[in-house]
Amino acid sequence: MDFRKDINGLRAIAVLLVLLFHFGAPGFEGGFIGVDVFFVISGFLMTNIISAGIDKGSFSIFGFYRARLARLYPALLAVVAATLLFGLVMIEPGALKQIARDGVSALLFVSNMLFWREAGYFGAPADSMWFLHTWSLSVEWQFYLIYPVVLVIAFPLLPGRAVRLGLLAAGFVLSLALSVLAGEAFDNTSLVSAGFYTLPTRAWEMLAGGLVALWPVRQATGTSRLAVLAEIAGLALVAIGVVIFSGETTWPSYNALLPAAGTMLVLAARNPRSVIAFAPLQRIGDWSYSIYLWHWPLVAGLAYFGVAGGAWKAAAFALSVLAGWASYRFIEQPCRRALKVPPQKPSSRGRRFAPMAGLSACAVATMAASAVVMAANGFPQRSEAVAAVYQQSIDADADYRFPFHLCGGTTMFGKSLRPCEMGASSPGNDVLIIGDSFAETWHARVEKLTPGLTDRAVVFVTKGGCPPLKGLRRTTAGFGCEAFHRMGMELAQSERFGTVIYIGMWASYFQTGTHNAVICNHIGNCISASTPAGLSLAIANFGEEVEDLRARGKKVVILTTGPYPHFDVPSQLRRLAFHGRPAPADWSFDFSSVLARSEPVDAGILTLAERGATVIDLPSLLCEKLICPLIRDGAPLYTDQSHLRSDYTEVVGSFVDPFLRAEKAGSADIHSAL
Repeated sequence: MDFRKDINGLRAIAVLLVLLFHFGAPGFEGGFIGVDVFFVISGFLMTNIISAGIDKGSFSIFGFYRARLARLYPALLAVVAATLLFGLVMIEPGALKQIARDGVSALLFVSNMLFWREAGYFGAPADSMWFLHTWSLSVEWQFYLIYPVVLVIAFPLLPGRAVRLGLLAAGFVLSLALSVLAGEAFDNTSLVSAGFYTLPTRAWEMLAGGLVALWPVRQATGTSRLAVLAEIAGLALVAIGVVIFSGETTWPSYNALLPAAGTMLVLAARNPRSVIAFAPLQRIGDWSYSIYLWHWPLVAGLAYFGVAGGAWKAAAFALSVLAGWASYRFIEQPCRRALKVPPQKPSSRGRRFAPMAGLSACAVATMAASAVVMAANGFPQRSEAVAAVYQQSIDADADYRFPFHLCGGTTMFGKSLRPCEMGASSPGNDVLIIGDSFAETWHARVEKLTPGLTDRAVVFVTKGGCPPLKGLRRTTAGFGCEAFHRMGMELAQSERFGTVIYIGMWASYFQTGTHNAVICNHIGNCISASTPAGLSLAIANFGEEVEDLRARGKKVVILTTGPYPHFDVPSQLRRLAFHGRPAPADWSFDFSSVLARSEPVDAGILTLAERGATVIDLPSLLCEKLICPLIRDGAPLYTDQSHLRSDYTEVVGSFVDPFLRAEKAGSADIHSAL
């Protein structure tokens, strides 16, 4: 098909939106929809190429794969290799090992599956996921592998554009339905993440472009005023999406229909005098793929080195565009020319295969180098200081002994709990521990006491990201905190349990200036948890629940927010050592500075003692005037940025013993155990 300036301009808009979103530009919280625009464009172009080739009898599946590799792979390979080389010089071993692993997954076009299992897109830590953006390339490549095969088989059996359109429409509807189900129907963050990252729930966006490519009247659209109106309307829909969507929006689900429809309108318009055909936007469109590839390592680099100023972000934005131009000029274009299949002549046989063989050799070499980095654990011996702390930091990374494989959270579709039980059950005496992942950190202490739990059982019901608060609802999809709380309280109110212990990372849900949770009253009216009114409602709800349990004759114990530093402690320990600033033996942090970002929820929890609860103030036990230790004997006390490691909680958790065993509760002497 002929080169279309409107499509190139649309590419430019898409990549600029993504950059503005990732660099935190105000007003572009919905800029991530640029990826969805790319998907629709890709589906449109690929359907045109495949259907035209099938109709002419000249389409080759392997030729298609080669053309796609020539288009996508050289610049991707350059980014992975360059980032790996940078990491060997500048990045601490643990992060470098992850760079190597993620780079291999990107080069194999499976990074979307890796990131699906590890983290949601909007909450993923940029400083440790240098190739997070390659998930979209993996989805596209997986689509490219399957799509031409399906069309080559189906299209000869389905003569006529309308029938073929029906096939694509059926795939569109099925994929969209899967996307909506994954995002909306079940209280499961893993399913929501799968809806974001995987091909079955993303294919509909590319098929949307295919529908435009096969639309019977598309050839006539560009000849009328309707073309101008359709293009402007399409661009307006994309702009509206940027304004109304954010990281809290379930995505893609049905929400992505808005930018997808906008892109479809622009594609269908075929406006010969496109409003997005002006030269600067066209140049950005030419470089868009390389800009996209190079920008995210810059985002990750800013996060890794703790650079957050607006001037730095503006400079990184400009550098992304410059790197995109250089990559397009010196990598993309030369490689596409070199990898282009020459005419079929006997003398050209070597010329046909040599460039692809060279590209393959470079890819194998890069993946082999990455494998060596992974096998060598990121080469901690690059720095004597890092080598000295490396193993302790890695042990801390892995020291989270809650048995996820057996229990915890809810079942696949969020309909029932998965309790963890230790000890010998004695109805009326059993202990229920209910909470989020902060509750899970104390499992190690209970596990240590298990041989002595002959007259009662201790049961954990937990769900990460869900504090045990009545009426609390997370603003992002998949958590299902209200359902979790309801099921947990049904257990708590049962005659089996004589003691109920609440544990949560309370402060994180009441962060000022954010909106990650709302609190709802008994008639369903909800307000943000990040406001004083939201905090008041939360404490009132909590108090009612405490009084209800006390009226049922149960002991109620509440732990306030455990101290957390808000940075990954094992990683930071390696990072400081690698950059010549080893942590002091008394390395600590000021928890008051963390709490200052939140509404004073722990102060409110302390007032629940007046309503019959026993409230344990964790910071007063684990810290000295809110100055909290980060290491002991050189070993990190945290497994990440917030969770205490199991080896530590097993030792210092004696303050919960009186509530787990038939002992008289006294003042907890934590400091003697440190």
